[in-house]
Amino acid sequence: MSRENRYLKENESGAIGIGAMIIFIALILVAAVASTIIIKTAEELQQRAEATGDDTRDEISGKITLVGAYVSDDTGGGAGTADEVTLILQLSAGSDTTLLLDMDWFIVCDGGAGTAEVNTGTFDTIATDLDGTAIATGTSVDSGETFLLPIDTSALCTPGVGDEQELRVIITGGGETYAQLHYNSVDNGATIV
Repeated sequence: MSRENRYLKENESGAIGIGAMIIFIALILVAAVASTIIIKTAEELQQRAEATGDDTRDEISGKITLVGAYVSDDTGGGAGTADEVTLILQLSAGSDTTLLLDMDWFIVCDGGAGTAEVNTGTFDTIATDLDGTAIATGTSVDSGETFLLPIDTSALCTPGVGDEQELRVIITGGGETYAQLHYNSVDNGATIV
């Protein structure tokens, strides 16, 4: 009789061991599924962070710095108006080499009678070196390079003394530069920024 009792106790121990092993394997499977989900989520977050970082870098470094602006011609139009303004620009530090074709500007002003006027164009055909030599069409500009942009204002957004105009310079796929142009004087060489 004592043999029968011992045999039952040994079988009970085996059943408990098998049950523990089943629970252990189930826990490993649950942990594996959970870790896969966590790893996938972390990967997606990393990809989003990298994309956001790239976009932010382009916005900050892919930008034009407005060094200065002045009236460069006051002779073509009526008295007391600036017929051409020249912007002194520099590609911001850390920017990639950028084609002039990918750079645009626009000036917004009061067109009278409650309407707005927009004077806009691309850098590609009008940008010059600091000495006034035209930069060839299709040329690119390097980071830190300073150049001039003469803008004809005789037809659109012709400023007079006391006028203010909004200037925006945009790089395709990059950042935007904003400046307010103030015309305290429209004489040649008068600064407007």
